[in-house]
Amino acid sequence: MATEMRKTGIDVVGDVSAWGAHFCLFYETKEDLLDTLISYCKSGLESEEYCLWIVAEPLTIEEARAALKNAVPDLDRYFAGSRLEIVPARDWFLQGGGFDGKRLTASWYEKLASLSARGYPGMRITGDTTWLSKKEWTHFCDYEDGLNEVIGNQRLAVLCTYPLAACGAPQILDVVRTHQFVLARRHGNWDVLETATLKRAKAELRGHNEELERRVVERTSALQEAQAELTRVSRLTTMGELAASIAHEVNQPLTAITNNGSACLRLLANRNLDSEVLQRALEEIVADGTRASAVIARIRAAIKKASVEKQVLDMNEVIQEVLALAGYELQKNRILVECQLTKPLPLVLADRVQLHQVLLNLVINGIEAMTAVTDRPRVLWVQSRIDESGHIVVAVQDSGTGLGSEADQVFTPFFTTKVEGMGMGLPISRSLIEGHGGCLWAEPNVPHGAVFSFTLPVAHGSPS
Repeated sequence: MATEMRKTGIDVVGDVSAWGAHFCLFYETKEDLLDTLISYCKSGLESEEYCLWIVAEPLTIEEARAALKNAVPDLDRYFAGSRLEIVPARDWFLQGGGFDGKRLTASWYEKLASLSARGYPGMRITGDTTWLSKKEWTHFCDYEDGLNEVIGNQRLAVLCTYPLAACGAPQILDVVRTHQFVLARRHGNWDVLETATLKRAKAELRGHNEELERRVVERTSALQEAQAELTRVSRLTTMGELAASIAHEVNQPLTAITNNGSACLRLLANRNLDSEVLQRALEEIVADGTRASAVIARIRAAIKKASVEKQVLDMNEVIQEVLALAGYELQKNRILVECQLTKPLPLVLADRVQLHQVLLNLVINGIEAMTAVTDRPRVLWVQSRIDESGHIVVAVQDSGTGLGSEADQVFTPFFTTKVEGMGMGLPISRSLIEGHGGCLWAEPNVPHGAVFSFTLPVAHGSPS
């Protein structure tokens, strides 16, 4: 069923919210929170929808009701008509004394069925998460992930709110992964960020369907083209800024590859298409789609911290692997790569996928910083060495536009200078490096560009 696009009444959201939308707000102050939620609920009430506001600190129910009363003078009419509920978060989320995602999901289905029977045109919900403890975080993220299935094709919109001060990069990563849109205050303004999961899923789905149709009609070999496409998707999944969000939604277009490929094989059995090459190509599409889903599952597990596969690694080898992954982008943008790698280098104990993610993010950032440079060589310089404390240092230096006065902000969640960027690549990278016992920082490169460096401790027992 097609999703009906509709306005929410939040000026900064505009038309991006729809029935079936699941989006989130990162707020800094109580005033920011009230400003957004009052507008959100007011619009729903004026549309005769059912509104549920689940209140938690820093707000009280009395404050929420008083603020909404100022915006909606006839508020009592909506309470009397059972079109509005304002309830405490602990009563809603912690019934029985603890958080139970399965129970809560079941209660949403019951609520939707009840409201549908009463003829409401739709339901909008908002709830805060300050009640959430660290030990319940993983369970709550799983619940938020599953909530997308509940929302799906329902006449329902859900706005989840998170205090930015209480969220580090790993928590923000989890939130972005489980929502379609992010509402955040950046540079003094409210921005709506359609997460890369949603944008890329739409683009990939359209692209794969169009490509598959072309292959069937022209009866040409699809194998090499499909492999190239899946390689491109695999490269994107390792990019730091996109890794957090692609994992959740990209499974949909990959599943479409498998389903469409299987459908084409059934069509072959009923037609006079006896081209063995075409059949083998379609079989490979199905096989590659299945394998790609397994890769995505591995990345998603890493993001959710289900398992981190640390092993003894040579950082020089990791650097060479990442430069190979970025080879196409380096050639396309005419970037000269210079390496100064200390050999032999002590080994590190680390997760190879996460180091790929960090290094590839730094390399891609360097490439993008040099795309506008025309008056000097575009040089990407990569160094590995041992510092005075015995730690391994890896540095990525470019000759691009530089950091300027923004050097101290680049690791702030949602801060970005890119038009299409979400501003999560560097915060996530820093979090991953810190998880390995190291640190990541940025410095200006004289006379042009920037230098991003990180340290890693030497593996126990590795010769220094």
